Amino acid sequence: MTNTTPIKAKLMIGAVVLASVCALTFGMNAPVSQSWAQFTLLLAAAVLTSRFKVKLPGITTTMSVNLPVILLGILHLSLLGSLIIAAAAGVAQCLTSGSTKAKPVQLLFNACNLLNATALGYWAFHYKLVEAGFASHMLPLVLAAAAYFVANTTPIAGIISLTEGGKAFSLWHKVFLWTFPNYVIGAGVAAITSAFGTALGWITGAALVTVLFAVYQSYRTYVAHSTQMQPRTMAMASGR
Repeated sequence: MTNTTPIKAKLMIGAVVLASVCALTFGMNAPVSQSWAQFTLLLAAAVLTSRFKVKLPGITTTMSVNLPVILLGILHLSLLGSLIIAAAAGVAQCLTSGSTKAKPVQLLFNACNLLNATALGYWAFHYKLVEAGFASHMLPLVLAAAAYFVANTTPIAGIISLTEGGKAFSLWHKVFLWTFPNYVIGAGVAAITSAFGTALGWITGAALVTVLFAVYQSYRTYVAHSTQMQPRTMAMASGR
């Protein structure tokens, strides 16, 4: 994303930013009734787990394990609180060290994209489903995770397609294949944490971060193994 960014990509970035401004406006006008201790805990956990990220093979994007933290924000915080956590997670995930630092427009797009996905997930969870008499939060939580998944991955595939070439659906399919297990695990971890740690204290938060670090290490090992095996597989196929 430089000065040579195609006009369609710039329009898409503008649309994502505009949507996030609308979501923040709704959040600021909505009632704010939440535990500030929980907000602080989830904010710290979101920033930390966003640094547990894996570079996806063949795609210029990363995947972090911050989904359970964002979902817990959707479950326990106000709309504005969950949006702030998502924006912080987006910036933390995009930050890099060394010579290849993220550009401001990349930080903006990533933060706004997570913010929009969180807003849709929040509305999917709270839109009358709990009020309709569901004894469990599982169905609303699944809907929230699904809405978040679609709203998060679709713009990523779109912007990569517009800036680097390739078909958007093919890119989205690659993102889907690599990240869908993470979303399933993330929704499950969020459901378990919410069920057994409704107070969301520091002990629960530490246990959550520990589990997510283990998930991150497992995913990183799997991706590294797959990347090493791919050239061997191609060489064996070409040698036949």
